Amino acid sequence: MSLYLVIKQMYVKSANMHSSSLLLGGVPLMASSMFAHHLAREMNCQDEGVIYVHYDIHHLGGQADGKFTPAQRRGAMFINHHDYVEKTINLSLQPTASAHLNCSLVIKLSASKIHIEKLKTIILRSRFAGGQIMDMLGVSIYESDDLYSALTEIKSGFIIADRQDLLKKYQQITSTNRVQAFTQLLAMKQDKLREIFVDESISWLSATTIGYALLEQPTDERLGIRQANQQDSTFHAYAEPLTGLVQYVSLRKILENDDLELEDFIWRYHWLQEDVFLLQQNFTH
Repeated sequence: MSLYLVIKQMYVKSANMHSSSLLLGGVPLMASSMFAHHLAREMNCQDEGVIYVHYDIHHLGGQADGKFTPAQRRGAMFINHHDYVEKTINLSLQPTASAHLNCSLVIKLSASKIHIEKLKTIILRSRFAGGQIMDMLGVSIYESDDLYSALTEIKSGFIIADRQDLLKKYQQITSTNRVQAFTQLLAMKQDKLREIFVDESISWLSATTIGYALLEQPTDERLGIRQANQQDSTFHAYAEPLTGLVQYVSLRKILENDDLELEDFIWRYHWLQEDVFLLQQNFTH
């Protein structure tokens, strides 16, 4: 049996917004999926996917001449002389890019019953995208056949939809490679996008990390990895983040459209192949 867990209006302080070398500020889909996995483990059940509902993101940093400069942090305390910039008494910078988040999550769990108060305690002591969860408006549980009511409780915001279909179609139209098509679509305004694809539903396109590809075979022989005292069960591998094209879609418009299958907006993770871990939706356009 499955249940839908709704975490409404979650406020996260100083979440990581640098999910790959290419991106700053992409919606934290990977973080939300791993957060759902964490909650499921704490509740002794299995996570089956997540819907991320975006409200707001406040990037921490400065803006000048059209360029954003992330706020940086210095080391908090002296540990040894290596903490200091060479030949100075200044603590070294810790390069970061952070943001405050306001979002809701709908998490599908394979469970017959969830202890709400225990779950609230787990959530408030957890981290989301490396940020501190400061507060939330509430936690609710819905039956597996009542996703509509779960989303209706949230009422507003923007659901994240996979739009790799636009990427493939634009490649065919323009005879460009995948990278060129990707960057050109992100640079286009809404009216131009709707004109090219003859689709009035296209609105706010963006990019985010949706998985990773291994650069090597996992190994348990590298020094310094986590749980080094459990070498027989701890594997490590260097990986490259995978970037995908997504669209922010109005939740109100989704709820008003009777032709849409709401479950198709759930992001689920799986190994696409032995070296590729990917988030995907069933949503078709």
